[in-house]
Amino acid sequence: MMRPSFAAGHGRRRSAARGASLIEVLVALLILSFGMLAMAGLHAAAFRYGKMSQFRGVATQLATEMADRMRANVDGAMAGNYVHEEAYDSGASAVTVPACANPAECTPAEIAEVDLAQMLNTVRLALPGGGLYVERDAAQPNAYNVWVLWLDPEAHGNDEQDDSASLSGLCPEGAGVSSPRPQCMPVRVVL
Repeated sequence: MMRPSFAAGHGRRRSAARGASLIEVLVALLILSFGMLAMAGLHAAAFRYGKMSQFRGVATQLATEMADRMRANVDGAMAGNYVHEEAYDSGASAVTVPACANPAECTPAEIAEVDLAQMLNTVRLALPGGGLYVERDAAQPNAYNVWVLWLDPEAHGNDEQDDSASLSGLCPEGAGVSSPRPQCMPVRVVL
């Protein structure tokens, strides 16, 4: 029995494009790559904003503690003993806490001096480049403005950072803030 011969191009036909072409695969990989990069960027931003939120929470707690100390020593606060208007220095060393052996026998000024030194040390330990700036309101003598300052480690040395979620614009003029710009958490304390 003889098999029929098929001339070229006749008889069996090749099936139309099965599978994906190389260009389609490359386009899909490119889109997938952009998606993965976007996910990595979102993850990094979420981590950074979470860290900034943590620092803001710590700064709020420290400012509240300073307010509580001033309210506990109203005589010292009304005398202006809690004023700390020194220029901000992110590399400042620890402050020596004055001795006040028996708080019951200390004057309000001595208690304020101890409170301020302890708070400066606490802020420096709790926040990167932590600092404290306290000024008395000239128009309202029973009110203080307290700023807790710190450096954002992610933006350290970057003067062109995005200030949309930043607190760097809230720093007091007298703090002598320049570069790197710290974050500042302002709190108003009325005795």
